[in-house]
Formats: sequence, C-alpha cells, structure tokens
Amino acid sequence: MGKLLRIALILALPLSIAAVVLEFVMFRQRYELQQRRSKLQQSLVRISQKATAAREPYVESLGSALTPDAIARTDLMRQPLDTLRSNVVARLDQLHETRDTLKKTRDELTVTQQELARTRQELDNARQEIASLNETIAQKDAQIASAKQKISELEGQIGELGTQVQEQQKQIAKLEADQKGLKEEKQRPEDALAPFLPPPVLSRDVAKNLRGSVVLVDPEWRFVILDVGKVHGLQKNATLLVHRGEQMIGRLRVTDVRDNLSVADVEREWMTAEVQPGDRVFIQ
Repeated sequence: MGKLLRIALILALPLSIAAVVLEFVMFRQRYELQQRRSKLQQSLVRISQKATAAREPYVESLGSALTPDAIARTDLMRQPLDTLRSNVVARLDQLHETRDTLKKTRDELTVTQQELARTRQELDNARQEIASLNETIAQKDAQIASAKQKISELEGQIGELGTQVQEQQKQIAKLEADQKGLKEEKQRPEDALAPFLPPPVLSRDVAKNLRGSVVLVDPEWRFVILDVGKVHGLQKNATLLVHRGEQMIGRLRVTDVRDNLSVADVEREWMTAEVQPGDRVFIQ
C-alpha cells in the first residue's frame, strides 16, 4: 500500500509541475490576447474615426458614423465601403486631372525656362555689346579729346598765321598802291602823248579781218567798250572807224586792250552822230 502511495506521489509531482507550467503559459497567452484585443479595439476606433471624418480637399465624409463593431461586421461595412470606393474613384479622377494639369504646367514651365534662357542669352549678348560700345565710345572720346587738343593748337597757329597774313596783306596793299601809283604816273605821259603818236601798224591780215561791235557806251565820259581784244590782234592806240549801216559816223582810239574786249575813247572832232551799242567798228 505504501508502495502504491509512493508511486502515486511520484506521478502526481510531475503532473502538478506540468499543470503549473501550463497555467503560466495559458495566463501569458491570455494576457497577450487581451493586449492584442485592446490594440485592435484602439485601431478599429481610429479607423472608424478616420473613415467617418472628412478631410477635404482629399477625402469626403462617408455620411454616417462607423463603430468598431460595425467595422468588424462585413454586412454593415458594405455600404460604407461602396461610398468609400466611389469617393476613391472620384478622387482618382481628380488626381488624373491634377496630373494632366501638372503636366501642362510642367510643359509651360519648360517653355518658360527655355524662353528665360534665351532672354538671358540675349541679355548677356546685349551686355557684351554695350560693353563693346562703351569701350568704343571711350576710344572715340579719347580721339575727340586729342582732336580738340590739336584743333586748339591749330587755332593758335591759325591766329598767329592770321596776324602774319594781315601784316602781309597790308604790305601787299601798300605795294599794290605803290605799283598803281607808278602805273598811273607812267600812264599819264603815255596818255598825254597818245593823240600825237601814230597808230600802231597792224598786219594786212589783221587789218582786213578785224571787225567788232560797240557793246557799251558811256556818254558822260565819252568812252565805249568793244567786243574785240588781244586775241583778235587789236593793239593799244589803234584807231577804229565807227559805221552805222553803210555810213561812217566817227572814229575811236583804243586806250586799253584785254583778251576779248577793249576800251576806246570817242574822238569828238570825227563824230557826226552819237555812238550807240551795236554800231560796227573797223580798223582804219
């Protein structure tokens, strides 16, 4: 009997130990399950709050409150899920439209950036051109300053030369006046002797071909201007006969001869009529 009791005690001891271990394991699993259930409940509450609340402009409200119990039941979640699906589809459409708008905006931005790059390039070119023009202007300013300096120097030289020219002109005027006086002194005796000197002898050809006309008459000083001169062979102190038509009306004495014209005095004692422009003259 004692032996059986000993065997029973030996068998009961491991069973007791196994029961204690099993109770500990079951308690720990029960605790973990309670913790998981608590976390699941909290998650369901958060899901219900997030699913129920509207978060515009992205998610619209489902229209009815969701409870954790409702989330756990499929039949109660069908309508909220359909509403949520419709909201998601509508939101996807909006996202597609937003994507298209974003692409269009991105393309426009690319074009704008390209235009901005071109504008910057043009601006850089314009700045370089302006810098080049400023350099050219600086060079031109330096050239202008140098030219002004030279002009100032030349003006000073011109002033000196002008003074010298004025002095030379005064001397020339004095010399011309002296020369004119000498010519007049020389001419006076020649003019005084001219009426008494024989006329110059012209060649036969000259005498034959020398014909002219009276161009101008000065009745006060009694001289005329003729359209014949040195190139025609006429010489000073030559005498010319004046004709009007077929009639001789007087005689002239040449006092000054130029290349193509001459001046002659009217000899009053020979005149039968007043000399007029157009009267013809011949060598005597």
